[in-house]
Amino acid sequence: MLSKPLPKLAEAVGNFGRSASPAPSVTITRGTGAPYLALLSTVRSAEGQNLTLCLLPPAPSPPEADRRMLDFEALTLELHAIIDSSSDGLFVCDADAKVIRVNPASERIHQRPASEMVGRNMRDLINEGFIDRSAALETSIEKKIVSQLQNLPGGGKLISVATPVFDQNGDLIRVVVSERDISEIDRLQRELENQEAIKDQFRHQILEMQQVELESRRIIARSPNMIKALRQATKVASADSSVLILGESGVGKGVIADMIHHNSRRSDRPLIKINCGAIPESLVEAELFGYEKGAFTGASPGGKPGQFELANEGIILLDEIAELPLSAQVKLLRFLEDGRITRLGGTEQRKLDVRVLAATHRDLEEMVEKGTFRLDLYYRLNVIPIHVPAVRERKDCLVPLIRHYLDHFSAINNTQKRLTRAALDALAGYSYPGNVRELMNISERLVVMSETDVIDISDLPSQVIGSTKAGLPEDLGWPDTISLQQAIETVERTLLGRARERYRSQAGIAKALGVNQSTIARKLKRYNLT
Repeated sequence: MLSKPLPKLAEAVGNFGRSASPAPSVTITRGTGAPYLALLSTVRSAEGQNLTLCLLPPAPSPPEADRRMLDFEALTLELHAIIDSSSDGLFVCDADAKVIRVNPASERIHQRPASEMVGRNMRDLINEGFIDRSAALETSIEKKIVSQLQNLPGGGKLISVATPVFDQNGDLIRVVVSERDISEIDRLQRELENQEAIKDQFRHQILEMQQVELESRRIIARSPNMIKALRQATKVASADSSVLILGESGVGKGVIADMIHHNSRRSDRPLIKINCGAIPESLVEAELFGYEKGAFTGASPGGKPGQFELANEGIILLDEIAELPLSAQVKLLRFLEDGRITRLGGTEQRKLDVRVLAATHRDLEEMVEKGTFRLDLYYRLNVIPIHVPAVRERKDCLVPLIRHYLDHFSAINNTQKRLTRAALDALAGYSYPGNVRELMNISERLVVMSETDVIDISDLPSQVIGSTKAGLPEDLGWPDTISLQQAIETVERTLLGRARERYRSQAGIAKALGVNQSTIARKLKRYNLT
């Protein structure tokens, strides 16, 4: 209809809506030859069709029309320049989510020219794998701002924000989409998370090393094997697993248990230590698991909770676990399996939360073979074994230990003792069959019994002097500085110490040395070898 009087206007109206960059106006020439600006816009009919509306404002005076046209064209060019220079991707869709304009940034993000996107519906682009979802499509349906995280075909990620544009009647006419490639940000985020994980790992290792260093100063650990034991104790403290602490008598197994408790989440709850070998066999079950009234002759009328109940939410150390009778081993195994105990003489099962540590100087595997220790209990206890080395196996610890206990007992006795080099060398060369316990006893004896503030080799106990001068009988030689009695005591002590390491029990030692068990018990006590 407009094609005859206004062919240029008819052409502009026909192209409007089909172009990637539709011109919102067209300049036509009136019959007088003066330019005339016609404005174009899209509206939706009652039937839902998109129509092009052409507005022909009253003709201004020619100079005014020229000025307005130039201003409008300048504004249009400025708008296009802004869109094209944006570092964020921008594209425009119509009300049906059909792409009508794409800026260069979007072309770079999607690695496609605008010609492959303009005129295409977002549904088709999703089906083709262009993107996995479309904010513009959702906005065209929901008529509201939609933000999405989208995945690009190459593995990148995209943040897309679609904003609806409405006409004066409230009808949706355009959807403007802003998008930003966050693939690099996502990569940096993952790298940062990896770096944080590595940093946390190093931080944990540093804290663990600092804790080991702190404990090594408190417990006095300088030898690698003792530091290893402390590191293991520090590591397992945060868990609730059973721990089996192995080592000779007097090496400090109880100190390791203290360390585990101190660094655990149960540090504010009790640590109860039980020496299984010190409880009469007939009372072991009652002592550990409690008893009800009337359970046995002499039982408390109201019954009594056992040590496991007293240790609830805390830790229990079963020292000398090898001495536990088989009947009590069964009950302990049942507790380790389901966390429940039954008092002696009762039927009620009580649920407890107790972490179990066990310690022994015995060879439990050998006892299992002999049938004196349950195999299933051994495996339950031996989840995390920690071996505490004997003093003779940690030579680097000896001098610090000697100085520490000498200072300790000097402070207690309000004095200040020091060692000559010869005395220190002799003490450092001694094997200490009684381990740290014997070293403590010797240190206390030296502080209390030495006549002067300087402790010389002549002040040392006979077993230390004997080990320095003689050793075994065949190495004894002529006793220049010790008496016959001291030499005899040295031989006795050496033989008893070695026999104790080999046979473990007093009965075995007595049989091997051909004396009564009572004699062995007396001499072990005399030489601090118990």
